[in-house]
Amino acid sequence: MTHCVTNASIETMASHTQRPRTARANGRAPTHPTARPSRRNPAPSNGAAARAPAPDAPDKPSEIFAAALRLFQAKGYHGASMQDLADAVGMQKASLYYYFRSKQELLTLVCERGAGAFTQTLEEIVASDLTAPVKLRRAMECHLVALCEQLDLFSVFLREQKFLDETQKEALRGEGKKHAALWAAILEQGIASGEFRAVNVTVTTLALLGMCNWLYEWYSPDGAFAPREIAATFSELILTGLTPEKSKIKKGYKQSGVGSQ
Repeated sequence: MTHCVTNASIETMASHTQRPRTARANGRAPTHPTARPSRRNPAPSNGAAARAPAPDAPDKPSEIFAAALRLFQAKGYHGASMQDLADAVGMQKASLYYYFRSKQELLTLVCERGAGAFTQTLEEIVASDLTAPVKLRRAMECHLVALCEQLDLFSVFLREQKFLDETQKEALRGEGKKHAALWAAILEQGIASGEFRAVNVTVTTLALLGMCNWLYEWYSPDGAFAPREIAATFSELILTGLTPEKSKIKKGYKQSGVGSQ
């Protein structure tokens, strides 16, 4: 489902989170990737041959991905080496190349998962018969709960995506625009129905995404507030700002025929 954003195209949903930071020890592990070993992967530059996996390691790609994610979170993309990764999973460095061509491929996989994580659920919310305020609350909750439950994944995605090459960045921008357009569709629905006051949809969408995505910088699973409590607070702030004055609500009802006898 595609919705167009008015006034200007929206940049990728992570465009506001550029500053690297130190690791968070209490982040959570993400869903593991689908195993996809490839015997076409080239050997490393030192000439060592990539070795076939041991027969007792059927889910090795998932293990490697999870270890790479922890290393990227702890050391940053450039601070983590393939040798660090080999040590973390108990393999020879050359054997890693049986599964992944490079460290860049692992970062790309992290970012692909981060960029597309919320879109399907958001599409379902937008397509539902719910009112715009309820859609906004549900979208906010789904976004923040997913981010908090996979904190390492989204921290690395939002912080390290700047190290992707231009082709990969362009693909991420496309997914980000699609995601932002869905948020914009909720705002446009609310404005059309009179439930939201008229605002600049592009700017408000960017504000919503920045508000949600910056959570990775300060959220802690050991903190005082659960993800759903934070989502409720955020939703209240946004809806308070979007709600029209009483007179405008009544005028909207009359114009749309809602509440007429």
